[in-house]
Amino acid sequence: MPDPEIYYANYAEYSKTFRAWMVAYGIGGPVVFLTNDKVAKAIGDSGHARGIVFFFLGGVILQVAGALINKWAAWYMYRGVEDEAFKSNCWYKVWAWVNNQAWLDVAIDVLALLSFACGTWLLLGVFSSALDPPPH
Repeated sequence: MPDPEIYYANYAEYSKTFRAWMVAYGIGGPVVFLTNDKVAKAIGDSGHARGIVFFFLGGVILQVAGALINKWAAWYMYRGVEDEAFKSNCWYKVWAWVNNQAWLDVAIDVLALLSFACGTWLLLGVFSSALDPPPH
């Protein structure tokens, strides 16, 4: 039987890379668009600026929250390995439960993807309107 550490190392690397890409997209996308004066004006004039910022920032906040949850859970698991008596702590039991909930990571990732998709959809609407303005 293969060593489970191999699979965990693979999962951990993909998880770290995915989270980094998500945060980079959520921060980098708006920075690129808002540092271009014409694009920033089109976004501002569209009436969707708040929605775009909300969705992009929301995706980033979800990813950071996911990272913090995993960080805290990992610390409690580490502490439980170091100190057997610590496992009787009620917070250890809560974080041990959280640590075993794969659906939580999936839910955070899906919600972040949906948030970025909504922000991107709004941006595409702004861009398509700017490329094809209504006749005067």
